[in-house]
Parts: sequence; C-alpha cells; structure tokens
Amino acid sequence: MTRTVAVVQARLGSSRFPEKMLARLGEWTLLEWVVIRVRKCQRVDHVVVATTTDPIDDRLVDECKRLGVAVVRGSTNDVLGRFVEAVSNDTCDAVVRVCADNPFIDPACVDAAIMAYRTEAVDYAFNHRPHGLCNYADGFGAEVVSRALLERLNATQLSAPHREHVTLAVIDGVVQANTHACIAPPSLARPDLRFDVDHPEDLVRLRALVSNGGVTLDSTAAEVVAEADLRGATGSP
Repeated sequence: MTRTVAVVQARLGSSRFPEKMLARLGEWTLLEWVVIRVRKCQRVDHVVVATTTDPIDDRLVDECKRLGVAVVRGSTNDVLGRFVEAVSNDTCDAVVRVCADNPFIDPACVDAAIMAYRTEAVDYAFNHRPHGLCNYADGFGAEVVSRALLERLNATQLSAPHREHVTLAVIDGVVQANTHACIAPPSLARPDLRFDVDHPEDLVRLRALVSNGGVTLDSTAAEVVAEADLRGATGSP
C-alpha cells in the first residue's frame, strides 16, 4: 500500500520578505493559497505544514488552526530535520516537499510529479529545479522524495546548507539516489516565468494577476501562464 504526504514548509522569519506567509494575495493569505491548492491534489493523502519553534511562528500556527491543516514545529535552519519530524508518526512511503511561497502551485502538476515518481520507480522526482531537463515555470510544482531517502539524508553527516535545503545533497551528488526530472507539456514549458514570492515586489506582480479575477484559487497552471502572457508579467529575474 502506498501513501503520500505533502509537507508544506513555511515560516515568518524570512530575511528577504518577513511574514510573507500571512501576506494577502486577493482575499487569501499566501499560506491559504498553498494549502487549498495542495488539498486538491488527487494523489496526496495528507497535508501538513512544517514550521519552526520560533515565537514569531505562533501566528503561523494560529493560521494553520484556522485553515484546519495539521502543523508541526521544529528547527529553524534544519529544515530536513523538520521534514522528518513532520512525518514521524505517519506511515507514508513518499513525501512531497512544497514551499509555501508558491501560491499558484498546481495540483495537476504535483500529481504528475507523484505519478512520475512511482512510475519511474525512483527515489526522488522533481519538476521545479533548473536541473536536468526540467522546464516548468517556477512556482507550479514540488519535489517527491521517498521516505527511505529522506531518512537516509537525515542520518548522513551533511553541511548546514544541505540540511536547510533538504534535497540539495542529492542534486549536488553528495548523497547518491535515483532521480527523475519531470518534463513539462508544451503549454507549460515556460522556464522564463516565475510565480514564487521571494521579495515584496514579487507579491505585487502576482497581485496584478489576481486583482482582475484573471487568476483564482481554481486556476490551472495553463490559465496562470495565459494570464501572465496577457499582462506581460514574465517575472524574469
């Protein structure tokens, strides 16, 4: 039996954009966008938010309670350890890593990554890294990691950056694993587009896509891309 848990990493202490998880995008907070959209994934059995024990994240825990989503708290910088803790009491065999600064994350794209992970029988599948042949727009997808690989990473002596970025040790080749880069369908093969929120100006750009009803909680990735093209909002660095 297979079971997949999506772990949404979120905190309020971002140095580039403090408290962005509770910033409003239309009528909803960024975290709310992510939780609602990830819950639409057909191949995800459970969603949990992994935040920190820092007092500033008490408000984030309150937001999770309002949304009715499970939440666990752990280290600020050891995000890998936080992920392991998030699934410690679950029987899942696969973990989906979701970043809460991707409000337009697409359920179908995540489901496709999960399906590729299981079909290809790999340890790690992804559709968002500028690695291999990955060519999705930034902000639509996720990483799928086997429970076994996650625990192997956690048991390995890793650098602080590798523990902070969870799967970076695999990409860097420090930890060996079978991987698969998901290729976007033609309509979504747009690596020139960015829909994540790293800085306040990113949120301003996404608000422009939402303000006129062009992008909603139910919008598909293709619809988001079409709206961005219509408004000339490439989001390129």
